[in-house]
Amino acid sequence: MRYIAAYLLLTIGGNTSPSAADIKKVLSAGGVEVDDSRLDSLISELSDKSIDQLIAEGSSKLASVRACCHCH
Repeated sequence: MRYIAAYLLLTIGGNTSPSAADIKKVLSAGGVEVDDSRLDSLISELSDKSIDQLIAEGSSKLASVRACCHCH
């Protein structure tokens, strides 16, 4: 989750295609130890997608999940 959060922070800041080094810099600044293999995997998965596309895909998946509330 931290890797995605750093990626999103960078895109919000105007970096439309954050690199592994960019993400590592953000995470290291926050005191997070970076697992290079996990980071490389994330970059590989996101390399051909825009952040808008990813959010749209995620939103549609969340919409299909039924919410359950056991409020009394």
